[in-house]
Amino acid sequence: MTFEHIDPRLAKLKDDKDGARREYQSNLPKSHPGYEPSSPPLLRDWLELIVTFQLQAPWFSKDDLPFHVLDNPVHRDHVFGAPFMPASSWKGLLRWAARMRTGLLSHLEANNNTLTGWRDSAEVVHLFGNEREEAERFQRGALAFRPTWFVFDKVGFEVINPHDRTKKAGTKPILYEVVPPGATGTLNVLYAPTPGVTPATNRQKAVLLLLDSVESLITEYGFSAKRTSGWGVATITKATLRWRDGSRNGKLSDLRDEAKKLVGGAA
Repeated sequence: MTFEHIDPRLAKLKDDKDGARREYQSNLPKSHPGYEPSSPPLLRDWLELIVTFQLQAPWFSKDDLPFHVLDNPVHRDHVFGAPFMPASSWKGLLRWAARMRTGLLSHLEANNNTLTGWRDSAEVVHLFGNEREEAERFQRGALAFRPTWFVFDKVGFEVINPHDRTKKAGTKPILYEVVPPGATGTLNVLYAPTPGVTPATNRQKAVLLLLDSVESLITEYGFSAKRTSGWGVATITKATLRWRDGSRNGKLSDLRDEAKKLVGGAA
């Protein structure tokens, strides 16, 4: 199969790489409609956390297409072509944020920046499950995630120019296709412990850890590639906690008391 059958612009890439990229940037779709999932019916002890945010910095995750006009295209839905963040990415980043809140940074500093000897807390295992390498007593996490489709008018482009340490000058600018600041999105997290199973941890502490981890990931750490450059940081504009018989809106800090009453301690 030739490049022409995948994308006609890739044929031009062989002769005029910069021209092909300029053509791609000037012919982008001008709007990306949002996707609003329906909320499922909840069982007793289940909670749904819905967090709406607005990006304060670019968001980027590299697409996995084998051929593309750009070297760093943003991750897109293969059906609609809209930039989105997969559910698996939310799970991995929130697990990391929860670990940071339970002592991971101190462990790395004391162990030469390695995970040697690290064990997840009971709350982290309850929420996210064991690592896949766990051979015995494997446990599925109580959390389920949905993808996030961003709502904005048009993708943006950012350039990072690495500098040579000796010459103090840029070497080769790198172009990134990004979701621009100002775009909005929604994180949906379902806390769904297995009915009839008594968890080996305090569920109240686990849910409070989840709320704290969500807030720190979105507003402090960022949930994008290039987080060390400040990408992926956002402002939370609305938070909703749903349970079987009702719901409450407010700041994440306001929802802590409600979550404590709904979940209680260990079952």
